[in-house]
Amino acid sequence: MKRLALPTILLAAGVLLATGCVYKMNIQQGNYLVAESVSQLKEGMTRSQVRFLLGTPMVPDAFNENRWDYYYFFSSQKFKEPLKRRLTVYFADDKVLRFENLGVPTEADLAQLERDLRKAVAESEGAKKKGFWSRTFGGKKSASQPTSSPAPSPAPTSEAERPPDPVPPSAPLPAPAGTPSGQP
Repeated sequence: MKRLALPTILLAAGVLLATGCVYKMNIQQGNYLVAESVSQLKEGMTRSQVRFLLGTPMVPDAFNENRWDYYYFFSSQKFKEPLKRRLTVYFADDKVLRFENLGVPTEADLAQLERDLRKAVAESEGAKKKGFWSRTFGGKKSASQPTSSPAPSPAPTSEAERPPDPVPPSAPLPAPAGTPSGQP
């Protein structure tokens, strides 16, 4: 009986440790669109120009030749919710009539992120960490020291200084092309 107890305990411990180490691979599907390409998309472009710029859509719409949907889906262990993005391009007379961007970043979004990052780095470098002695004994301001409030920032004047519109939340994907009514 004692001979079976140790291997059984080791086997049980090994199984318990192995179940916590499950690898979940990243899943990436659809068209990954680069921000530079999406920023260059303009109304009036031809189908061939859009195909050259963005590539062909992964899932062509069999019922509507005048609509191209570029879907992108990314699922990872690191994210709770999968990343869903969609760019829909509508054509009329083989030219771009309009397009809808749901979550695909543009160069303006990337420029704003770069400015925010520079600002955060500058603020962290500017704010020096107080030493132990000043944190412990010198942290309180006396009544004779004036308190300064931060000056309000001026309103942004140029388009580059304005923050971009927030990216809309991921919307559910439309029904598959095989259901004409859109209902499953």
